[in-house]
Amino acid sequence: MKKIIGYLGVGLRELFWIAVAVAVVFGGITGFRYLGENREVIEPTVVERPTTLVETAEIFLINSPLPIRGEGFMQPHRSANLASQVGGQVIELHPAITERGVFKQGEVLVRLDDSAERATLTQTQANIDGTRARLDLNQILLERTEKLRSSGSASQASLDQVRSTQQELSASLNSLIAAQNVAEVSLGRKIVTAPFDGAVLSKNLDIGSVVNGGQAIAEIFTEDRMEIDVPVREADAALIPGLFEGASPSATVSVRFAGQSFEWDAEVTRVAPTLDQRTRTLTVTVELIDITGARATGSSILASGAPPALINSFANVVIEGPQPDATYAVPSTALRGGSELWLLTPSEGDGGTLKIVPATLVHVDNETSYVTSALIPEGARLITTALSTPQEGMKLRDVAAERTTSTQAANTSDDKL
Repeated sequence: MKKIIGYLGVGLRELFWIAVAVAVVFGGITGFRYLGENREVIEPTVVERPTTLVETAEIFLINSPLPIRGEGFMQPHRSANLASQVGGQVIELHPAITERGVFKQGEVLVRLDDSAERATLTQTQANIDGTRARLDLNQILLERTEKLRSSGSASQASLDQVRSTQQELSASLNSLIAAQNVAEVSLGRKIVTAPFDGAVLSKNLDIGSVVNGGQAIAEIFTEDRMEIDVPVREADAALIPGLFEGASPSATVSVRFAGQSFEWDAEVTRVAPTLDQRTRTLTVTVELIDITGARATGSSILASGAPPALINSFANVVIEGPQPDATYAVPSTALRGGSELWLLTPSEGDGGTLKIVPATLVHVDNETSYVTSALIPEGARLITTALSTPQEGMKLRDVAAERTTSTQAANTSDDKL
């Protein structure tokens, strides 16, 4: 009996644990089913890529000639060291030299002591006159002797003697005339005349000074003509209209004087026939049209008025280049890879999209590049900000537009207050 009760006890315990296990399994299944039927459905959220802020600038067609810039120093069209070919004592100076004034071409500027040359010339002239008189008398004697020889009244020896004398006198006269020419040249070298219209820049000697041949007496220059030699790069020289065809393109010359800028109208007058071996530049000469035509670029504050074109003034020169069609001026940093422009094209809503257009570089002027492009849409703005991975059509926002919106919002808030 006890065995039977023992077997029944074991069986009941096993049934109990089996029931517990079934209940746990059933409860789990029921719980998962409940949670599945009542859980909240979470929809996936699409995270949009942040829109990039960029700086932009207006892009516009130019309507003026391309500027070809250069610089140099103001110099007279012509200058020279005034000197005599021969030495001597200075006995006369033109007032322009003593007072640093002006003179005309051909005027005598310097006269040296020429008393010895004049005496030589006078003596030579006297010898010429005497020889010519003797030659005339011998000519008469020659004609008479020839007649006497024809009639047999004079010997052949007498005729030959007269003829010989005639030849000697003729040779002597020719020699004296040559000496006279030399004396006149020597006398002419005792004066120095002005080779051109101009003025005196400086003088080195005074009356009474003794000079050697070739020694500088004064420095003279063309005061009414000033010019600047401007080194121009090959690429820029190729843009100057008619440079190698004798044309005279217009230019502007600007100089600073006492802290103020002044400008002159100018033109290209000539171009050097060679390139500089080191810099590979071409020297273009620009001449002022009117040296007295300076104009202040702002209101003049100088009591002395506009200055003249002063020698050795540092000058900035702008030569007018061509005026090509469909040409835009852009910051050089905005020309990507030398051949592309990034544009912000307006789109619906805020901001715009990136458009990449090809561009051809025409000319570089300091930090400005001039390009041509036929694919710039209306209303587009030039992107000046660097983009790490630019992609056509990517969304962008203009910083300037953001600032404008913020300012307007702030103003509206202030008005409400």
